[in-house]
Parts: sequence; structure tokens; C-alpha cells
Amino acid sequence: MMRSTQAFSHGLFFLAGVFLNTGLNLTQTSVSGPNAALSAAPEAALALRSAAAPECPKCPAPVECEECDHDCEGRSPDSPDSPEDTPLQHECEPCQEESGCPDLYASRPPEFQSVQVDFGGAADDKIRSAESLLAAALKSTGFEAIAGHVAAKTTGETVITFAGGFTRLDAYLWPETGAVSIDLHTNTSFDLVPFVPALAQNFGVNVQNVRWKIFTREPAASGDRLMFGKNDLTVQMLEGEGTFYRRRLSNFQSKYQNIQVWETDDNEPIEPGVEMNRILYLDETQQSAADDEIIYHEHLIHPAMLAHPTGAKKVAILGGGEGASLRETLRHSTVTDAYMIELDDGVVEESKKFLMEMNNCSFGEPKYKSCFEDPRAHLVVEDCVGWFKERFKGDACATATNESKFDVIVMDLLDPEYEPEGDFAKFLYSKQQIETLACALNDDGVFVAQLGESPFQLSTIAGYAKNKEYRFKVEIVDMIARHFAPHGTFVYTAYVPSFKGLWTYVLGCKSAACVERWHSSIAAVNLAKRQRLIPAAYPFVGFDGSSQAAIQQIPLAWQEVYCDHMPGTPSCNLVRMPSVEDGALTPETYLAAKKDSTSFSVTRDVEPNVNLGLNGAATALDIPRASLEALREFATAHNLSSHKRVVAWFDKYGQTCDHLMGGRVFVPLTSKLSLVNQGCGDGAIVSAASPAVPLRTQNATFWNPPLMRHAIEYCTAVQTTKRLEKGTVLKKGRHRCQKRAT
Repeated sequence: MMRSTQAFSHGLFFLAGVFLNTGLNLTQTSVSGPNAALSAAPEAALALRSAAAPECPKCPAPVECEECDHDCEGRSPDSPDSPEDTPLQHECEPCQEESGCPDLYASRPPEFQSVQVDFGGAADDKIRSAESLLAAALKSTGFEAIAGHVAAKTTGETVITFAGGFTRLDAYLWPETGAVSIDLHTNTSFDLVPFVPALAQNFGVNVQNVRWKIFTREPAASGDRLMFGKNDLTVQMLEGEGTFYRRRLSNFQSKYQNIQVWETDDNEPIEPGVEMNRILYLDETQQSAADDEIIYHEHLIHPAMLAHPTGAKKVAILGGGEGASLRETLRHSTVTDAYMIELDDGVVEESKKFLMEMNNCSFGEPKYKSCFEDPRAHLVVEDCVGWFKERFKGDACATATNESKFDVIVMDLLDPEYEPEGDFAKFLYSKQQIETLACALNDDGVFVAQLGESPFQLSTIAGYAKNKEYRFKVEIVDMIARHFAPHGTFVYTAYVPSFKGLWTYVLGCKSAACVERWHSSIAAVNLAKRQRLIPAAYPFVGFDGSSQAAIQQIPLAWQEVYCDHMPGTPSCNLVRMPSVEDGALTPETYLAAKKDSTSFSVTRDVEPNVNLGLNGAATALDIPRASLEALREFATAHNLSSHKRVVAWFDKYGQTCDHLMGGRVFVPLTSKLSLVNQGCGDGAIVSAASPAVPLRTQNATFWNPPLMRHAIEYCTAVQTTKRLEKGTVLKKGRHRCQKRAT
């Protein structure tokens, strides 16, 4: 049921009520309605403030705080004398240290928690025995020896109060409707989640119809003020943001972390037979949600598996304890060995019990089959860093053999949202570890990792691109790119609804063949999917050629982050370079054909460093270099004159970029500028790929988002090297600059 106005008023009153031994006794208060509750609230609030900001005991005299302008009592010298205006937070920690005043929270439990529970449909006999039912629910939650009694009773409403120590419960019951509203406030660290199903069971109502919220306040690390803890578990499950039904299925403390699995449903009422969502939390941080984990895991696994030139046989998965990354890997028929190296076997075991769909390798069969039982799967419960060190005798680059290397390595571990502080996290993204993983791959191997949340485009415009988080991620990608093929490192994103954001992945290809496959057409990827997946698994994989096409382009936000991180990079300057087409609705109006039909004249002045050939890029026909060579071989093998003419046409008019987009040959089809002799760097206009326009830097060789995002413009466009005055004659000719972008 929805919390009524009356119950909400009661909640406000008792939230301010005493649970800290302040001396204000409200347990005998007779309350008949919200007005009476609100009239008592100021005194209750006064008591709470007095308890939360006590005077320093045995302090010899008020000590003036130069740093925070507060005295030792926690009251500002300029604040009113009214106790109601005394700050709730004690903001004078420096003075406490100097004067010997004790820590504000030293004598109090570390947390303040409150739970609000509402439900209807309670039978009349349950309402009559509510006091004992409430006591039993409290006891089952861990609260002992808390006395309760009927605090108020009218014709339509009964109020029952329990109070003792640092805990107070107030229950409001309406016998005519069977409605119950409960507020529990405590300064203990008890787990309040079991209190909800205990109430539902005791009152004989379906827990799916119970509405509840748990709020927790705890001191910040500095210990000088109360803060709300807003981790994923708190917001999504305890406070129930946008979620109607929540039930905790597992709460397990492993050797390394707290593991919780929750069942949820957003629909009200819950539809019978509908499969509910299940969410995994590690140390209160969401890891996977059954409703949409398929998006995350498909984008992590299939791009790498499909990009491998011959079909990956041996795969290593670092992390991924719930088994979903292993599941997607085992869908590929080429896989003979899939090693999953997971430090915490507690995650694996809890996932086997409560997240079976995430590790279900039945592939359409009605009976569940655990992926961990697949003979191709090898679960290694060990620290992945130590395991790789042992496998490769401490130096993968020196000792790795074809038998020990992998075709694909998947890093499904920590999100590098901020520069890590722990030794393990630091090493995980270190140059040494990235180099180890690269050396552990075969020559045509593929590496993929998740990089956490993607920067938003607006955040880069606002200047946030320079912050520590994004800088660190750019450094990670650049470090990865140094160990893989030129322009063979790709950053892509996928929107994961339960993460409430775009999630970033980085993939590295060691071979040119892998880079070519990354840039495959939609139809080619669809064909590869059919060829490589186990037929029974094929219908269960949503990732396809259109999905691949959507991730082939590096997101704009990452280009902006890159250019902010590496200012002055020539490719960033090219993107921002002015063009003759700016503001022109008709392309190439700056060129007019002369009567002799052998040349063009420039119709207006064009300044140096202006991009000329964007119309050529926009109209270009392109063919992958590998496809052109395959066509050449096919034409020769079958002696096909028509095919040979097509190859010759590309050879004559094509502009080649061998290291962008997997190697491409472009032919501008309807651009007048494509007919002009561009001088190969020694004239007034040059090809963007010419040595006269140095777009490459050392870093650009490894990973260059603006160059990769604007590959067609780079490969086909031309620009001015000096001023073109109106009337300048440009001769036609086929002296094209064929310098390759390397």
C-alpha cells in the first residue's frame, strides 16, 4: 500500500524521537493524529540535536578554532543562541585535537538505520496479536529485550511502540482495512533486511506485496559529520529506487568480499509466472543483472571471438565469477579449452545456486547444464596475476610457447573508474601486466577488457575530459595499443540499462588479419556468426553484424578525451581544420571548369591549411584491400576479363590507406577535385596522406581516435599548403599521391 499522509506524519515524529538515551521519553505518549505528532516534533528534534552534537566533556574552557571558526562546543560564534540552530554536525575536529576533546562518535554505534514497512491484507486476528508478532520479528532480526506496549488506540487506529537502548519501533495498524505501517529506527549495525520477510510471515501476508525501504547514515571517513552511504546496493535494493519488489536470496561473506544475490521485479502488481530479475552484488557494488547481463557479456566476448582470424581454440577469462563470460565463450564451436581464472570461489558457488541462467550452457535444451561442467571449461580458483606468472615462469615474453599461449584473453575484472590505490589494481593495469598478457597471446591473438563507464560527450565539452578518471583510461588504452597491430586497438561502448550508462570495452588485435575482420561488413559478420557458433547456441546470441557495425566507430567522447589528453596531435588538428565546404549547400563551388576542359579555375581565394576534398570523401567508393586482392586472384584464376578491368580501375584511380579500417582503397566518384593533379606534396594542394602533411606521431601509430573516426576523409581529402588566389588554374591529371597512411 502507499504510505498515507497520516502514517508519514507519524514517521516524521518518531524519526526525530529519542533513541539515543537523551532523556526524552515518548514511549508513553498518547497520539491521536498527525497534529499531535507534529506539535511534539520540535522538542524531539531538540533532543536529537543535543545528542548528536554534545559539548566536549571536561573541556577546560571553550577553545577558539582558527581554522573553522567554531568553539569547542561545535557552535559557531556567530550562530544564534537557540539550541534548534546548533549544527547537527560537529565541524571542529582540529580544535578537538588541540584541546583533547574526545571524538564525537567514540561512544556511539557507527550507524543510524531506519526501515519503513507498509502492507495491507493483514487478518483481524493478526492485528489483535500485533504486539507479539512485532516482538517476534524484532527478535528474529537480532533485537533482544526491547519492551513494547500499545502507545495509543482510537476507534480506527492502534499505535504500538517498542523502545530500548538505541532502538525504537512504532507500528500503526488500521483494523478495518488490515493495513499496517511500521517505522523502525536504530543506532545498531544489525542487518535489517530479514526484518521484512519476518514481518510478512508473522502477519500472514505475501512478501511480494510488502513495500519497504531501509535508510542508512554513517560517518564519513573523517569522522566529523554524518553522510548518507549511496552504494549500488543501498540505492537499488535497500532504498528500492524504482523497484517494487525486492528479496535477498543470498548474503555470503567469502574470504575476500561480501556476496549478495537479490531477486527483484518492477511491476505492480507482480504478474504470476513472470521470471524475476536477479542481481549480483560484490561488496555492495552491482556486478550483473539477469535482465540485461546478456548485453554486457555479448559485447565483451563475441567481438573478440569473431575478430580472431581462424577461430579461437584456447581462451583465458580473467575474473567473470558468475560464469556468463564463460557461457558466451563456450557458444563458439572452435573453442577447445576455456580457462576461467577466478580468485573467489564463493562467487562461483553462489552463482551456481542463485544465478543459474548466467552459467547455463544447455543451449536450448530444457534441462539446465552448468557451463562449469562443460569438458572444455577449466575453472582455476587462483589470483590471475599469480597464475599467469606461474604458467609462464615469470616472463611470458621470454618463455611462452605455442602450446602455452592463448588465442583470446578476456579481462573481466575491476572497473578502472579511478586510478587504483591498491597494489593488485595498480599492477592489473600496469605496463608489466599488459605486456605479459600481450606476450601470452598467439601472433594472431585478440585481447579484450572492460573499462567501466564511458565519458559522456557533454562532459568532455564541459572540460571534465582532463580529470583523473579519463586520463587514466586513455593511458590504459594507449599502453594496450603499444603491444598490438598499428591502428588495431579499438574502443567501443554498449548501453547496459542496469548500469545506467554506456559501458566501455577495449579490444586489441595482434595481426592485420584480425584488424580486417574487425572492419568486416554486416553480412560478413553474420556469416562468421553462423560458421563459428554451435548451431544450438546460435538462436541465443543477439550480437550480429549490425551490432558489430555499431561498435566499429570509436565514440566521439573518446576522441575528445584523447585530443584533450594529447593536445597538438596533428590528427586532432585535421578534424578541426576549416573546409571550403563550410556553410556551402552545393559542393565544390570554388572550382569552375574551363572551356578547354583540361583544367579548373578557382572561383574565390582559399587560405592555407584548408581542407578541400570532403566531397570526394563523401562520394568515395571503397573496397577492403584484402577483398581487392582476393578479387585479383579470382579474376586471374578464372581468367575473367571483366573482373580484371574492375581491378585495373581501382589500381588506376584508387587512393590507398593500408593501415586504417583494416586496409582500404577509395575512389572518389563525382568529385571534380579528384581529377586535379595534386602534385604529391610539392604543389599548392596535397593529399592528406602525403608526407607534406605529417598526421602521424608516435602515439598516433598505436591508437589515434580522430584518425580512425575520420579515416575516409584522411585517405581521400586534400588540403592547401599555401594560399590559392581567385583565378588560379588547376590542371587535370592523374598524378595522384599514393602514399599510404601507416
